[in-house]
Amino acid sequence: MAWPTSPETGLCSLDFAVESSAIDGARGRAPLGVLSNMKMFKLPRRNGAAVVVPAVCAALLSVLPWSPASAADPDAPPTLLDTVVVTATGQPTALGDVLAPVQIITRDQIELAQAGDLAELLRFFAGVELGRNGGPGQVTSVFIRGGESNHTLVLVDGVRVNPATSGGAALQNIAPESIERIEVVKGPRATLYGSDAIGGVINVITRGSAAADGSSVGGTLRGGSFGTIAGAARGRYNGERLSATLQAEHEKVDGFPALKGFDDDTGYQRDSVNADARYQLGAATLGARWWDARGDVEYYGFDADFNRAVVSQQYRNQTGALDVTLPLGERVSSTLQATRTLDRIDQKQSDDRVETRRHALDAALVYALDAHRISTGLNLAREDVEALNFGTAIDQRRDIVALRAQDEWQAGRHRAVIGGSLTDYEGFGGRVDGSLDYGYDWRDGTRLLASAGTGFRAPDATDRFGFGGNPDLDPEKARNYELGVQQRLGAHQRADLRVFRSDVDDLINTLCDADFNCTSVNVDRYRNTGVELSYQLTLQQWSAYLSGIHQDPEDRATGDTLLRRARRSAALKLSRRMGRYQAGVDVLASGARQDFGGVRLGGYTLLNLTAGAELTRRCSLQLRVENLFDKDYETADTYRQPERSYYATLRYAY
Repeated sequence: MAWPTSPETGLCSLDFAVESSAIDGARGRAPLGVLSNMKMFKLPRRNGAAVVVPAVCAALLSVLPWSPASAADPDAPPTLLDTVVVTATGQPTALGDVLAPVQIITRDQIELAQAGDLAELLRFFAGVELGRNGGPGQVTSVFIRGGESNHTLVLVDGVRVNPATSGGAALQNIAPESIERIEVVKGPRATLYGSDAIGGVINVITRGSAAADGSSVGGTLRGGSFGTIAGAARGRYNGERLSATLQAEHEKVDGFPALKGFDDDTGYQRDSVNADARYQLGAATLGARWWDARGDVEYYGFDADFNRAVVSQQYRNQTGALDVTLPLGERVSSTLQATRTLDRIDQKQSDDRVETRRHALDAALVYALDAHRISTGLNLAREDVEALNFGTAIDQRRDIVALRAQDEWQAGRHRAVIGGSLTDYEGFGGRVDGSLDYGYDWRDGTRLLASAGTGFRAPDATDRFGFGGNPDLDPEKARNYELGVQQRLGAHQRADLRVFRSDVDDLINTLCDADFNCTSVNVDRYRNTGVELSYQLTLQQWSAYLSGIHQDPEDRATGDTLLRRARRSAALKLSRRMGRYQAGVDVLASGARQDFGGVRLGGYTLLNLTAGAELTRRCSLQLRVENLFDKDYETADTYRQPERSYYATLRYAY
């Protein structure tokens, strides 16, 4: 097999997988002044009613061309298995050769979804569960396969955006208009990405990094319910040696009363810019990328007298990267990349603030041999954190050194990806992680899978030096085991079945005595076992993604089911093109779960409808109805989710 030795991009078709997750609570990016690292409450072990995809979805699926023969239409687009995936191995790999569970969201689906942020794009995939404190711009947590929100690593063009303080990445601040595709890889990936990659990795690949050939300009106008108005402009130049992309986006949402018992809206505003440039200098490729999102968000916090009130904060999220890729012969390539990340929040009603600055340098070598592709790398990073929260100040710096090596091997019917890493974190010392993904092509179209891997989350600055902080904390540790089978049905269909178990130990929790003297300690542990089944079809006219999951996320100390996790869920994404027109349906059915304080959150089924038309060769109109049946539901106790809503998007490209 010939291994590519330089990054490649391609228009990714929708990948199909399901995911399970379990946590001890939802520690999202809580507004400053709100303690988010809390002791979890117990959830009784009860099985809710089975979640099924509604009959309307089954009827739609009955007209799909299921047989392999129909999928082999010679007029169909490039095959599903030709899709190039980067995140699973850190190198460009055809989807047909990927052993890890991978899910891809394509640009076509992003446009059809008309979502306001990254979190909305992820919600209609069973097992990728969200906890959201209301509507647009509000605190959003995503949970993947046994991880808390800070157990999911989020990358923008491969650059880490998770803050070095409590909570996960700010998914709500990433605009879909800037995204070409999203790759979600499940399970621990510490050997490639280090800390936080316990539940999985979400890699947002911007449009500048994966653009098609040719120069172009374009614009988008979007409007709809809750006073939503958004616009974006984009230009791309593609010359013989130089290619460059620049895009700017603005969105403003008046919002709605997100907290029960209050009538005040919580608004949101975002301005974002992303730019990308590539220059071919002889055999070398020079690259530069920049993404910046900033704005204001209102939310229900606390006033000076600790009464519930609408307060606001300013935020800024930013990544930048400079890189050079240079072939060192026919079989060896090298990459050197320097990156910078900024995550900042400033309260408007107080002096409270939090800021993470991360500078990193990454060097990599890739050796492409006949049966092996061996990659090695060195990463040097420095994290600076400055924060002030209720009078507790943090001003800390730590250095991180990581060495990694990976071998992708193929011989006959056997495939394997073996990886290892050694990471040294200032503050708790060294950490060794390993992973093994193995596949056996049992017969034509059928592959048997087995994998094992470890991961960790390093104690962040809030854990160590914030309220109740403890500098002597150990990292949270994870182990994952998985068996599976992949079945190809022709060139454009694929089914994937996975059985997994995830164990996480030494979870960091804050314990308080009767006098409210608190200390962060490593005390908790959980296990999640489950089965996930997925099916994917990608043809010229049809696209379908069907997924379901059954899981048992368990607190190993008490035997109780963990918070904000549905034991069963199912999702369907179905669309069809009809000449100049396109129509689609999204369905998510989720079982009941329990939240803090013993509150039970009921199950729900959501149905979204989409339609689009090419008005002219350069202009198109898309319409979307969210929550068609006006379901009243919550993903976090007392916080409303949007009612039935309507959106329209006008696109122009030249």
